[in-house]
Amino acid sequence: MTGWITYMEVSMYSEGATPTELTTRLREHGWKPCYGRYDYGYKWTENWGNKEHNINEFLDFINKWHEILKGYNVHYSLHTYEEGKEDFWVKWSE
Repeated sequence: MTGWITYMEVSMYSEGATPTELTTRLREHGWKPCYGRYDYGYKWTENWGNKEHNINEFLDFINKWHEILKGYNVHYSLHTYEEGKEDFWVKWSE
């Protein structure tokens, strides 16, 4: 079974959270920093991908992150790809 990854691109501002604060918060919820086109990546569990449930699970996911990132003064965008089929270079950090 192929996995899925949602990548997050973040624009930060000097009046908002520090990069360390943001990274710590995201790591607490399963995000990992990465290098390349995007700043963070979230690997979905193996059972994600059932077309009947994807949109509801994805909307719940986006709403959760919208609430968590409130107050951090960041702009973000999310992009989901089938793992291994990304059309860009990415390196995951530990």
